[in-house]
Amino acid sequence: MVRNALATMCLFAGVATGILSVDTAFADAGTKESLLIQALQAESARHDDQVAELLHQAHALDPFDLTPLLALGRLSLRIGATEEAAEFFQAALAIEGDNRDARRGLADAFVDLDRAEDALAVYDVLISQDAGDGLAWNGKGLALDLSGRHDEAQAAFKAALAIIPEDPQVLANLELSRTLAEAPAESPEATDTVTLALNADTTVAGGVIAQPNTVGRDP
Repeated sequence: MVRNALATMCLFAGVATGILSVDTAFADAGTKESLLIQALQAESARHDDQVAELLHQAHALDPFDLTPLLALGRLSLRIGATEEAAEFFQAALAIEGDNRDARRGLADAFVDLDRAEDALAVYDVLISQDAGDGLAWNGKGLALDLSGRHDEAQAAFKAALAIIPEDPQVLANLELSRTLAEAPAESPEATDTVTLALNADTTVAGGVIAQPNTVGRDP
């Protein structure tokens, strides 16, 4: 279950659209800004190893800048390196405790790690801060399904749909929750279905993930 790859690159928007042009950035290839621009280009070419290396270099130049950490977290989620993703998001939160991107990423990582209660705690914070966050309601629904609380999960998915109507991923999650609710609670097959369905091949945001990989652990 992890994230849309394009969402990772949205973190670089401020870098790519500032006064610094791409040509100027590459004139000084060792700067943090130029490294982030190169990571953006490598991401568009799906060169994940190169993206990770460039982001690590950018992080080393400025350990207190959240941009490389958040990007590394989202990259890790996308390629299935979920434990590493959680570490990157936790490192970002250690720097800026109220950062919503880091908090959301950590909650999504907890879902992928089957840490439902931890995920719920973080999604509840996101929702308490912004009840109009449809993605947080969707994530909460997934965590509730993972906990076997399917009625509550369906209520969460409906809350998400009230904010982002007709969203295909939320609609699919709601339908899956209804199916899971009909399975006998004590059935081993039902437990297997929950685990396989929630960890099959999509992220909380609906993006396809690759086989587990690694981007290195040095947040």
